[in-house]
Amino acid sequence: MDTFVAPTPMQRVDVTGSDRLKYLEDVTSQHLVDVPVTHVRSALVLDTHGAPNAIFDVVVLGDRLALLVPDEQVRETVMDVLAQRTFLLDARFEARNDEIVSVRGDQAGEVVGRAGLTAVAGRCRVAGDLLLVSRPGGLDVCGPAAAVQQAVEALLEAGARQGDRSDLEDWRVAHGEPAWGREVAPPHLPEELGLLPTHVHLAKGCYPGQEAVARMWMLGRPRRRLAVLAVDGVVSAGWRAGAGRQLVEVTSVASDGTRALAFVPADAAAGATFQAEGDDGTTVDGTTVDGTTVDGTTVDGTTVTVLRLVGGDEWPPGHDPSVSRRRDRR
Repeated sequence: MDTFVAPTPMQRVDVTGSDRLKYLEDVTSQHLVDVPVTHVRSALVLDTHGAPNAIFDVVVLGDRLALLVPDEQVRETVMDVLAQRTFLLDARFEARNDEIVSVRGDQAGEVVGRAGLTAVAGRCRVAGDLLLVSRPGGLDVCGPAAAVQQAVEALLEAGARQGDRSDLEDWRVAHGEPAWGREVAPPHLPEELGLLPTHVHLAKGCYPGQEAVARMWMLGRPRRRLAVLAVDGVVSAGWRAGAGRQLVEVTSVASDGTRALAFVPADAAAGATFQAEGDDGTTVDGTTVDGTTVDGTTVDGTTVTVLRLVGGDEWPPGHDPSVSRRRDRR
């Protein structure tokens, strides 16, 4: 995939005060109290059942934390819920009007370098008014609109093309990044979403939802897991195959229809295939399609193949390999 730069719906919230790290340590799934300055961690805010109420990245700066949230809805949750429940702790939340653009692509590192920007894996960099946050496969650029526009112009001159949110969505689906409101939504738990390696620290406790996370990790197994699929046919969000524990449900589809994200049976491995019932090759408007609804007509036969499970790290951060888990007993 070529390298592109595109606007995003992401929002920024800054957290200041001497208790900022302690407070977020208490209410999120991530271990934050000793994270070095310039490092970035991803976190979830869970309900008591372990389902997500919010998701964001925590950028550790010298005098503050910058929370990068996926959209305005999550920013409202942060400001209306987290910011109002600090009690006696010194933690103050401020919503900012920064603009945020994303750079993604196989050659993103080279393009970013030629544009005079810096990306270090797992880290951020402050460059004048800009906050540069490294991502897998690229960089997020956050700051005042004028400064961000200058950075975009430099990136375009360095070889990036101007992209849009459709490009970002295609990148997200192809690389197995669950999105807020699509995959990251109740009742799905972090392990089902593949977020244990990136958004949860298993060694910390006493945060909302921790008991549900620990119970699944130690005692049970998820019934389903998020996976990247190859599609042979036509699917859309909500397409299903199978039933019960063998249910496959598509949540997001790339614009060219060849890749999708879906919840699949937890025991599915790469190469597993699933097919909608029937294979009648129904023709709709002159095109033979399978397994979805097109122009109000339901047709069958589409096949999807698991390319990989999302977050398949066998031992996420904070695990204790010396502890015997009941879920591992045969």
